[in-house]
Amino acid sequence: MIKKLLLTTSIAISAFAFAGMAHGGKAQAHNMAPMKGLTDSTVVATIDGKKVTVKDVNAYMQGMTKDFRIKLQDLPAQHVGDFVKKYLETEKYYNAAAKEITKTPQYKALMKKIAVDLWMTQEYNKIKVSEKEAKAFYDKNKDLYFKTDPKLKARHIVVKDEKLAQKIINELKGLHGKALEKKFAELAKKYSIGPSKVDGGELGYFDPKSMAPNFAKAASSLKVGEITTKPVPTRFGYHVILLEDKNTKNYVPFNKVKGQIIAYLKNKKLDDELTNIDNKTKVKYLIPKK
Repeated sequence: MIKKLLLTTSIAISAFAFAGMAHGGKAQAHNMAPMKGLTDSTVVATIDGKKVTVKDVNAYMQGMTKDFRIKLQDLPAQHVGDFVKKYLETEKYYNAAAKEITKTPQYKALMKKIAVDLWMTQEYNKIKVSEKEAKAFYDKNKDLYFKTDPKLKARHIVVKDEKLAQKIINELKGLHGKALEKKFAELAKKYSIGPSKVDGGELGYFDPKSMAPNFAKAASSLKVGEITTKPVPTRFGYHVILLEDKNTKNYVPFNKVKGQIIAYLKNKKLDDELTNIDNKTKVKYLIPKK
């Protein structure tokens, strides 16, 4: 499935984890409404007389989360003050920290790491994958990643006595097609102790894995239009099974996995870009890699 594909992705978009944030960071519930009147130029605080705008705080939040969609304008009003406060705390202490830290090798190394992380997120966001590309990938890889378990359609008659089950099988021998279906339904209504007896033993489509192992094995081994030639024992009793249809081409619908496919293809394109840089860079390890 697509989950296997997503294990290979090299980057993920971060998001705030408080309630009400979804659909690109828009507040959804009434009590999570955004603060009115906020624009990028709105002044939300001052520090030593210097104005702090919404744009300043947005840049801070986007840098911290690596999610360039996050904006104060979209946050629930009750959270705006918290993020302005976090920004101000950083600004207040930065000058003191800068004197001690900014010239250290640790700081310089960390800044490189932050720069790379932000660059990768920015590159990811710039990559475009069309629905046509996603659908082509889906069609090409349907059997590899998007195929679901086979579905069977069957009728059954379940009784407590094995001899009775064999007697029913004997009555059905030699019948085919509509004649077999009609007789099977009649015997199901007459003998079956299962709830499906009212429908002539009809089970509809089902995943074999959802059934008792013996039942699943017996049903899966039948050809369409065949019945079991011997009673099939389970904890419910002895079954006679008629296989009505076998669908081995079931797939997860494209619309359910489109977003995941687009994310995978964007990551793949980013990986290709990183590989291109790798190939142009000469690296020589002087110690074992592991």
